[in-house]
Amino acid sequence: MTAALVDVLDEARSSGFLGPGPLDVQIRHAEGFAAVACRLLERDFDSVPATPDPRGWPPGSPALVLDLGSGGGLPGLVVAQSWPEARVVLLEAQGRRAAFLGRAVEALGLGDRVAVRQARAEEFGRDPAGRSRFDVVTARSFGPPAVVAECAAPLLRTGGWLVVSEPPDQSDEEVTQRWPAGPLAQLGLRPGERLRAAFDYRALGQAEPCPERFPRRNGVPAKRPLF
Repeated sequence: MTAALVDVLDEARSSGFLGPGPLDVQIRHAEGFAAVACRLLERDFDSVPATPDPRGWPPGSPALVLDLGSGGGLPGLVVAQSWPEARVVLLEAQGRRAAFLGRAVEALGLGDRVAVRQARAEEFGRDPAGRSRFDVVTARSFGPPAVVAECAAPLLRTGGWLVVSEPPDQSDEEVTQRWPAGPLAQLGLRPGERLRAAFDYRALGQAEPCPERFPRRNGVPAKRPLF
């Protein structure tokens, strides 16, 4: 990880955009998102149907990644620097944080393949510029599972992946309860792998297009969660 990125993330923490934990641990956790996403896209999962890329890009095109609620740039900025072939969108609704992310992208020289979008996830999921476009959506601490799922699914292309961080030391039963297959199916999502390394992640596959009725209006996924 470059010193410039560490400086940017240190500024984010000083501004209150990141938690108080050790920055090196937070960076390693963010690097795990990139490693998991690369692994998922390189593998052939029989459970996810092979469909033409709805973006019209030829095979082998750079992966398109969205970081949901990017905040202070974790994991989005780290994913972008760890995965130089990917194009990354940092989605952030709050103005101060979005402005910081824009400055960070410029300072790190990532403007040719990293964009900042200031919008609520519900709005971007209904926008043709965002809907069904992304190979991977990452979510570090965006919200409860039901909110993350409803906001992410409309953004994923069929065959894409939602990668979320998970609390440590959960049993398999607890993980299943957090991501129940029935309600997820309403969104076209299918529970995938639980990936454990130094940190815990969960991968959920977009098995079919998210129905047009999702996402619901701003704030509704949190007020009336699907599960």
